[in-house]
Amino acid sequence: MDLLAMAEISRTQNTALPDSGVSEVIGAILLISVVIAAVAMVSMVLFSQATPQEVPDVNFMTGTDNSNNLYLFHNGGDSLTQGTFSVLVDGVVQNYVIVGGGTSWSLGQNLLITGIPSGRQHSVAIVYNTSGRGGFVIRSGTANNITSANPVNNVDVIASSAYPPVISVPQLMQNLSSSSIVYYRQRNTTITQSPNTYLKFTITQPNSTIFTTPVCSGSNPLLLNVGDTVTITQTNSVSQGFKISGIGSQIWELAADSVSLNITTSAGVNRCTVVPLPCVINHTIITGYNNFQSNFSFATANPQGIYSTALTVYNYTTNMTPQLSSQLINRLDANTTTITNISPTSAGFFIFQFDNATRGTYFSGNTTLVTVSSNKVYPP
Repeated sequence: MDLLAMAEISRTQNTALPDSGVSEVIGAILLISVVIAAVAMVSMVLFSQATPQEVPDVNFMTGTDNSNNLYLFHNGGDSLTQGTFSVLVDGVVQNYVIVGGGTSWSLGQNLLITGIPSGRQHSVAIVYNTSGRGGFVIRSGTANNITSANPVNNVDVIASSAYPPVISVPQLMQNLSSSSIVYYRQRNTTITQSPNTYLKFTITQPNSTIFTTPVCSGSNPLLLNVGDTVTITQTNSVSQGFKISGIGSQIWELAADSVSLNITTSAGVNRCTVVPLPCVINHTIITGYNNFQSNFSFATANPQGIYSTALTVYNYTTNMTPQLSSQLINRLDANTTTITNISPTSAGFFIFQFDNATRGTYFSGNTTLVTVSSNKVYPP
């Protein structure tokens, strides 16, 4: 090869050197730029999110009192502060009040929502409001016109529209500890005896029966019809005793000696009358009743004697001074105690047993008046 040709080759190689590898460098730079931009975007999205907020958990039960009032009973979970949550009924936000006051709805408390139509089912939801970022449902349920979350003051005559409610166990305990008495005396009590001492109620469910001696209306047991009104009147002669027990709208046992019995239909027609011959009620089952009335009373006999006695009265007063619910008597006692107009509690809980052989008494239910040695202790 001559010198001219070699010089030409060398010149060609030297002119290519400045451009070699440029595309590879540019590609690497572009790739790094894309990665940096992607990392920046992901970081911006991640770090701009608010810290996740803890979501409360709450359980509740619903109930109404047949007066267009809806109750939400808090039966577990977290407390909620008023203003941090809303109550929706059938999808509409409702005003509510925390029963008993305060700003925190916590275990054992009721929310009261007024103006809710009774007699049909409603959807209920608790919406938690999260610091201006909207709200979401944390618990929902349904409400039927079947329960009473607040105790109903049990009076001598209980209206059929308010009695008896069907309630849950927590509500039962709430009712019993808000309006009831428990009384026991080992011996020496007596039932108030007069022609007007009576129990009276109306049958609301079929298959209620009463077994009597003598036979009432030619049938034993006698099948009671819906709408029948049963009146049991205490006579002036008590030889065996009296007992009754039940809860809700049912009476599981009713037995009595030396009473008069009258059963009338809803039209006022007598089905059975055992008067004036004393009647023995051997066994009674009432599957449903309302319109309970009573002026049935009992007291320690005279002279009283000293016998084992217990008396617990919820919501009572001593010498007209309000006291806390308490066990007033639990000892050998000689006080004169009178319990007037016995009746079921607002939950229908009712036990009365009088044994004429010992003249011992046990009672758990409600009453219109309790006095101990002439001091009024119930109602407050």
